[in-house]
Amino acid sequence: MHKPTIIGLLLAALSMPHLSAAQATDIRQLASSPRWLTTKVYIDGAPETDVKAKYPGVVGISTWDPERNRYEFFYTDTGESKYNNGGGGYFFVTGDQKQHVLVPDMGPTKTIVRRLETLNDREFTYSREVPRDMIETNPPVRIHVVHAPYTGTVQTRSAITQQDKE
Repeated sequence: MHKPTIIGLLLAALSMPHLSAAQATDIRQLASSPRWLTTKVYIDGAPETDVKAKYPGVVGISTWDPERNRYEFFYTDTGESKYNNGGGGYFFVTGDQKQHVLVPDMGPTKTIVRRLETLNDREFTYSREVPRDMIETNPPVRIHVVHAPYTGTVQTRSAITQQDKE
């Protein structure tokens, strides 16, 4: 991990309120399923309209390891990791349980802050602002990304696990 990333994580951790046992339990809901699948994406105020096709970059299978604060994203059709394009790294949930922060190990994005909407053993939903239809010149919209435990047959192959072994 790069030195600026480590320093950033340490500063963020120091500025967070202390986690209570109940909050730590809430965070562990991410581990209640070994894998999560994006089931719906909608624009703020229009939950009845699924726009997953317009936001493929946020759609996939994901794994969360609260013990190591590690995440990894995978393509839903092949199970291949998105790790080399910013789809894996460290994460934390702020002490107030309102923000879910991703710090990718590599790729063009350094930190992604997402508003935590729902987190339990049946649903993980976050929201964040992105350009409409993920076209950089479009105005921003807040999208909500809904996940459910993944029970399909696509096998995921972790690039993080492979990297840890080397």
